[in-house]
Amino acid sequence: MRLRSYLLGLSVIASSFIAVNPVEAQSRNGWYKAGCYEEGNCIYVKKLGGSWPIIKFQIESPSGMFTNEADCEQLRYRILNPTRPWNDFMSGQICETIFETICR
Repeated sequence: MRLRSYLLGLSVIASSFIAVNPVEAQSRNGWYKAGCYEEGNCIYVKKLGGSWPIIKFQIESPSGMFTNEADCEQLRYRILNPTRPWNDFMSGQICETIFETICR
């Protein structure tokens, strides 16, 4: 009986170590797939650094590659240029995935 309890506890602990975050599972060389729209037009995001709450990141999309910064505390982002205005992260799967990847 004690062996069964021990093995059950061990299996619970072991399973927590091997659970993979779905966003992490999509990584390719540090780039994470945020999502796709239309046929094959996908958006990828890569965290570059910074200290919370301001995080620098890149977005690769069919329209090009852009360097941005996110304010994770205020839920907003802007193109990396202090003169550019901040934009709120919009609701929707791609924006939410970008925010989750950058700000977690």
